[in-house]
Amino acid sequence: MAEKAKEIYEEFIQTEAPKEVNIDHFTKDITMKNLVEPSLSSFDVAQKRIHALMEKDSLPRFVRSGFYQELVK
Repeated sequence: MAEKAKEIYEEFIQTEAPKEVNIDHFTKDITMKNLVEPSLSSFDVAQKRIHALMEKDSLPRFVRSGFYQELVK
């Protein structure tokens, strides 16, 4: 579990990660501290923050997009 958690952190969370998600430094710090002793909930704070950002920003923009509007016709 520790190795997989490290891989996820390095690919998505850490600054300048190859597929870095847009979360604040506070959330990144909490996630990094959670990885000292990884558990099933190590990424919960980051996941909740990402879902909130998607709900408030990405999803509304997608729903208004021409691509989505064409899809639902």
